[in-house]
Amino acid sequence: MHSPLVNFQAVRPAYRPDIDGLRAVAVLSVLAYHYSAPFPDWLQLRGGFTGVDVFFVISGFLITSILSDEIEGGKFSVLGFYDRRIRRIVPALLVMLVTTLVAGWFLLLPGDYKALADSAAYATFGMSNFFFLAHTGYFDQSADLLPLIHTWSLAVEEQFYLVWPIALFTILTGRARNNFGVIAAIVMIALAGFTESLFWLNRDPKAAFFLATPRAWELVIGASLVFMPGLPRRLGEIATAAGVTLIGIGFWTVTAESFPGFAALYPCIGAALVVWPRRTSTTAAAWLGYLSPIGLISYSLYLWHWPVWVMFRAYINNDTPRIREALALALLSIVLAVLSFRYVEQPFRQRRWPAAPNVLGGLAACILIYCTSMYVDNADGWPARISKDAYAMRSLDAMWEWPCKRTDLSPEIRSVCVFGAPWTDGIEKAVLWGDSNAEMLAPILDETAKQANIAVALHLNCPAVLNGETVLRNTDIVPGYNRDCGRSRLALFALLANRPDIKTVVLSASWAYLMKMLVGKGPLSDGQTQVKLFETSLDDTVSRLIALKKRVVIISTIPQWFNDPAPCSLLDIGLLRRQCDDDKRYLFKSVNDGSQNESVSVFLRVAEKHPEIKLIIPSKGLCPTERCIGTINGEAIYRDAIHLRRNLSKATNGELTHLIGIDRLFQ
Repeated sequence: MHSPLVNFQAVRPAYRPDIDGLRAVAVLSVLAYHYSAPFPDWLQLRGGFTGVDVFFVISGFLITSILSDEIEGGKFSVLGFYDRRIRRIVPALLVMLVTTLVAGWFLLLPGDYKALADSAAYATFGMSNFFFLAHTGYFDQSADLLPLIHTWSLAVEEQFYLVWPIALFTILTGRARNNFGVIAAIVMIALAGFTESLFWLNRDPKAAFFLATPRAWELVIGASLVFMPGLPRRLGEIATAAGVTLIGIGFWTVTAESFPGFAALYPCIGAALVVWPRRTSTTAAAWLGYLSPIGLISYSLYLWHWPVWVMFRAYINNDTPRIREALALALLSIVLAVLSFRYVEQPFRQRRWPAAPNVLGGLAACILIYCTSMYVDNADGWPARISKDAYAMRSLDAMWEWPCKRTDLSPEIRSVCVFGAPWTDGIEKAVLWGDSNAEMLAPILDETAKQANIAVALHLNCPAVLNGETVLRNTDIVPGYNRDCGRSRLALFALLANRPDIKTVVLSASWAYLMKMLVGKGPLSDGQTQVKLFETSLDDTVSRLIALKKRVVIISTIPQWFNDPAPCSLLDIGLLRRQCDDDKRYLFKSVNDGSQNESVSVFLRVAEKHPEIKLIIPSKGLCPTERCIGTINGEAIYRDAIHLRRNLSKATNGELTHLIGIDRLFQ
């Protein structure tokens, strides 16, 4: 290897307290973001999650520093590299996983405990980013209630380090053996990775966040710094100040909706400027060094802070901790981090066992935790821990279960859920059109449709008011959603025009929420309020359906909660839970009316204009007094804050049809 590369390495001191100080900044930002609780707005770090990206840059720099020295000295060993990684990462991770699994036994419902075990199995082998990519959708447990979701970043790192040591070895021992060639090669890799991240952000934002390939460029940026010339003192001072400023801008301005993409440049370029090698120490770096004690425990603090927070939220029935509770949880996380650093991290990092037995031992420990997690999974989260009456509410999936036959309505509308009477020729038919609020009505409408000998098809995902000119804003999480809804609408109207046997169209959605998300395009883009947009689009849809000689039924939104009522309906079932206050256990009519008055007023105006339509307002029956109905026949009827359960008993569904007012819908 040519000597200039050695000269570049010589400007890197053996230990840089400022890097540990930067680690402290990164982990404290993540903790502040996650523990936001009800703090004042000026204390909220909306982009505090970008501390993870700072970690990526630091990791890329430090690991590549070690690897390049070993390659330069002819001491590089793949086995030795993974020996260090196992001793650095695995012991503290496994202790946290075991402790979290034990806590879950006492705190989590079977479905949530099963999901925890599944995620632990993935996390054990550095694959949890794939698990959370597949299990953080609309109907899954909210991401902020998943105890191990923070391990996605560890998975990204470990997947990167499956490839990077060999890639770096190839670069450093290949033809481009001068400093310029090495830097150029690594920078090209970083630029290619950044370009790929932009591609993924446009195609699938969630994948852009969780997958290793769209995030690897951040670690490569850190790696490139190893081969950069050291900065003189004055430039070093400027670089550190500029870097901290960029990181701070990211903390306060970046939002999750726009991330990663170009927004990731704030933490990554900022961290790179701070980490960039110096020829001499700087005052700014010295100030950062004062935070190094926190940086030393940053890995353990990152591991522990999130399970502590989520498990406490499980104890308080998914509520938000108060400020004092949040501060106590932060202190507890720091204490656990100190203990983990002192009694787990340090002993394993300092002992020098032979590499091969150490790697095998680490793999054996991971396999043991994996098998334990799979045992919990196969046991379905151990439902015997809770009372039999609560079994039907053991998970979100269980509360949404309802078997439904499927058929193709047309070449464009395929695999549609149909219920009521069989979908055969000669049977009168109906379409239930809407979003998940329409989907939840299927079990409730099923018996009514059977009695009327009417077959009903669900046309889902796109509410009837999304017509191509009135669309939803902030649909980045589902790329192409508005475009697909426009196509879906055209396909449905084409079907309705050619099927006189479809006589009834029922419109249902989470209207009140939907109305607040509308924006106009084309002729509707100028000067229309969201209420007016909603009314114009609904009137257009109703007019077109009436022109096709369809009977139109509009079902307004069911009473919706501001908090998830399910946990508070599951007290005293054998789990460790705190009692709920009345405002969490009950939904009040005045609160519901306040959230739905505008949308109901629109329905009334549209119904007045089109007297032939039928308008059903569920809150009239579900809120007969100031306290709305939350249980029927002893069954809690809500799956979450905005959906009714779909696995209710036949008797409860029958009473719901009457209370909502849809028992005579097809008569």
